[in-house]
Formats: sequence, structure tokens, C-alpha cells
Amino acid sequence: MMELQDLLEKVAASLHRNGMDRVSRVPLDIQAREFLSEDRAHEQLAQIRQFVRLRADSKLLEIGSGYGLFVALCNHENACRAYGIEPGADAYMEAYHISLAVLDRYGVAHSHIRNAYGESIPFPDNTFDVVWSSNVLEHVADPGKVLAEAYRLLKPGGTAIIVVPNYGSFWEGHYGVVFPPYCPKWAFRIIVRLLGRDPSFVDTLQFVTYRKLKKWIEPFSGQIELVSTGQEIWEQRVRTLLFSEWAELKKLKYLLRWIHALRLVKPVIWVGRRLHWETPFVLVFRKLA
Repeated sequence: MMELQDLLEKVAASLHRNGMDRVSRVPLDIQAREFLSEDRAHEQLAQIRQFVRLRADSKLLEIGSGYGLFVALCNHENACRAYGIEPGADAYMEAYHISLAVLDRYGVAHSHIRNAYGESIPFPDNTFDVVWSSNVLEHVADPGKVLAEAYRLLKPGGTAIIVVPNYGSFWEGHYGVVFPPYCPKWAFRIIVRLLGRDPSFVDTLQFVTYRKLKKWIEPFSGQIELVSTGQEIWEQRVRTLLFSEWAELKKLKYLLRWIHALRLVKPVIWVGRRLHWETPFVLVFRKLA
């Protein structure tokens, strides 16, 4: 079994090879610890439990399971029967291979994480009570197809919870920078280049907006109940500042403290509600029976 320190070093090396030290200012060793943080996984479980009642026998799929900590922890603690998918076909796709070592560390079978893409998930229809994905949809080739797969895989009455950055808002979390809502990619490349960051990462992102989300779920209109896009969660976080500071979020909290100091909270929420500034989106829908 691989020691935790060895795993952390492998994750940090993987992040370096993928250029994340040229995108985020957060040191790679801290990024690695966050990816393998049990506290972070517990927070994700708490977020899921806002919308569904998880039982030990609930079947959950994580689309984009990354380094595997969430899937490993859920099974190890009997929070639910969790499975994940993460592409590992190419040599640079190291997260999948590292995740198998993480499963070993928690005594969870390798079969709980499959080598697959979100556009073609190797499970039968109506398999899962919950489909969960966090900060993955912006990285896939075809977000609409991934959401269609999430719908297909849900049991009737099952719930999808998809967390994804909102590029119709003012915050870009990968780079940890403020940017104009609905900023086009060409302009954002210029912004990050001026900040001394690697602009090539911009080309790998889907700039997800409220209109695009609505378009992608339109094909199953009448077959789902749209529970939330995360607006109420965003409003509560703006009002209370009660959110964690993973990755670059410490900078966002600092900005929001200034908004509080300038007594701009109500105007920001008023405008944000109308222009859909909720960030990130927390798209929640239930598959109707």
C-alpha cells in the first residue's frame, strides 16, 4: 500500500505535468493535499445531503472522480455505494491511475472507478440513486452529452447534482481572478497573459452559462424536475461568507468582504439574481418516475 506522502508527491507531480502551477498561484503541495483531503470529501457529502437522503445502500456515481478520494471515502465509511469514472486512456491522464492507489489505501476494490469519459459511461440505464459531479463539466468535450448520460443513468426518482463554474459570473476559480461576466475566450486569454499566467489552459475550458445549461437539459424537459441551479446557495454564501477556502476561494472571500464593507451586498444580489451570477452553478434535477 502506498504511503500518504508518496501519494501526495504523485498528485503534485501530476498537477505539474498538467501545467496547474502555471494556472493557479496555490502551491502544488497544497493543491495535492486538497485533492486528497477527507475534510473536503466530507463537505461534498454534506452538499449532496442537502438534496438527497443518502443511505449505506444508495448507489452514487461521481462523473470525473479525479484522484479518487471521494469514492474511496464514501465506500470506506459506508456513506453510500460510490462509483466513479475518470479517463485514463492516455499517459498524461494520471488521475485515474493514481486513484487506484487511493482505493487501495482505503481498502476499496478497483472496480469502483472505471476508466471512461463522461460522454459514454459504462453502466446500464437506471443504475444510480445519485449522480454527482464537481468542477468537471467545464472540462469535457460535450457537456450536453454528459448531462444526457447523467439522466440516463439515474433511477426514476434519482437526483443529479452537478457543480460547475459559471462563466456568466465575475469569478474564474481555476486562475483565481475576477473577470467580466460573459467574457469571451479571446479576451480572457489576454487578461490571464497580462497576469503572468498560462493562457493555453483557457482553450481547454467550456465557458458554461445559464443559457447553455438550460439548453443542455431541454431534451429531457417534462422528464425531470429542475430543483435548483444554485442561486439560493450563492445568495446565502454572499450574505454570510460561510464557505470554505479551498483552492483560490480565499481570494473570492476577500473580495466579498469588501462588498460587505461597502454595503453593496443587497445591490449585488439584486443584480446577480436577474443576470444569473450564481457561482458556481449547482444544477440539481430529479428524474421523474
